[in-house]
Amino acid sequence: MNIEDIISIGANCIVKIGNRFFLLVEIEVEFGNVAIEEFVFIRISEQEARILLAGGIQRCTIVNSLPRSCDDLEVEFICVLIAGGEAFVVFDVENDVDKAVLVPISLREAERLIRRGARRCTVINR
Repeated sequence: MNIEDIISIGANCIVKIGNRFFLLVEIEVEFGNVAIEEFVFIRISEQEARILLAGGIQRCTIVNSLPRSCDDLEVEFICVLIAGGEAFVVFDVENDVDKAVLVPISLREAERLIRRGARRCTVINR
C-alpha cells in the first residue's frame, strides 16, 4: 500500500476574506480503524494566491444559504471560520468531486455555535 492510499488531499481552494488570502486544504487520512478529516486554512500572500490560482487551484465557493444533502450530494458541517472580522460556517460538499462551501454568518452567531460545541476552523498564520 502506498502512502497516497492512506493520506490524501480532498477539497482545496483559495478564499479572500477582507484583504487576507487563505489556502483551504482538506487533509484526509484513512487506514485500518483510523479516519481523520481536517480542514486547514493557511494564510497566504496575495502574490501566492495569484500564482496558485494561475496554477489551477479554484476559488472557494461562498454562498448565502446552507447547502443541503440530496440523492447524489452529501453535505457535512465541518467548522466555524472567524477571520478578518468576518465569520463563516464551512461545509464539505461531495458528489463526484470534493469541495468546500463557505456560508457567511454574523460574528455573534459564530460565537454562539462555538459555545454550543461547534469546532473552530484551524487557521495557520505564517
